[in-house]
Amino acid sequence: MKKAIIILASILSLSVPARAEKKTTTIVGARSVCITENANGVRTLVDAINPIYMFNYKCVDATPMVVTRMSRSGVSLVGIPDIGPQSSVRWDLTCGGLGFGFCSALGAPSAAGVEMGKSFEISWFHIAAVEATNRFGNSFSLGIGLDWRNYRTTLGGGFMAPDGHVDVCAAEQLPEAVRLSRIKIFSLQLPLLYTQTLPFGITKSGFALSFGPIFNFNTHASVLTAWQTGSAMSEYKAEGINVRKFTIDLFASLSLCRGFRIYARYSPYKALTGRYPMNFRTLSTGVLFFM
Repeated sequence: MKKAIIILASILSLSVPARAEKKTTTIVGARSVCITENANGVRTLVDAINPIYMFNYKCVDATPMVVTRMSRSGVSLVGIPDIGPQSSVRWDLTCGGLGFGFCSALGAPSAAGVEMGKSFEISWFHIAAVEATNRFGNSFSLGIGLDWRNYRTTLGGGFMAPDGHVDVCAAEQLPEAVRLSRIKIFSLQLPLLYTQTLPFGITKSGFALSFGPIFNFNTHASVLTAWQTGSAMSEYKAEGINVRKFTIDLFASLSLCRGFRIYARYSPYKALTGRYPMNFRTLSTGVLFFM
């Protein structure tokens, strides 16, 4: 991975008290810099793009060299060197973000009885993502991931979709007591996020706030209702329900420490299509784990 390093080295000589000699060496476009110090002096080895520069300075005082600025630039994709022009932006290809959370169905009819504590969300936030980071640590990222939401009713009723449109049946309308009834929506997601680092936090790395839209392509949805008659289990399942094929979520997360985030996401779009009583918007909260 290419590194462009700017080194400003100030050498103060005390051999002649009446005058101090100051030298400044600037090197742009280096791959690496190695600074070693021993009793005889300081050696700086700079591996530039073409030649290799070596500077030897004799130690006169206790602090012969002061590195006043050291910055990194260039473009890299998982360690692949950049052969283009130097830049103040670093590009990376990243992967990760296993998420666990709970989701609620805002605006659903009271008969649906969707309980947030028993309705969950599982996601792989970034199967792959491209991230551009500036020298201050702030970044933009665009990735692709997966999301699975499970909305479960807890009032004894059950979800049905005889004509492809989801509806909820009260417990007295069903032949037996329902043991499980849920709506499942599986999505391919494209998160487009901006991350702002904060100068404070519980660790040295500080907090980081990420926010932006998530574009969801809802590729699969189904309804499942199961009940027990005597010792036999019966179930009703409907595929291809009236789920909205494309939605946008508003996402925000706070990184408390390296690799751990809490998040919230809200969808202003209704999850289902059509003018039917059974419909809702989604609000979910949870945690994300990054390597």
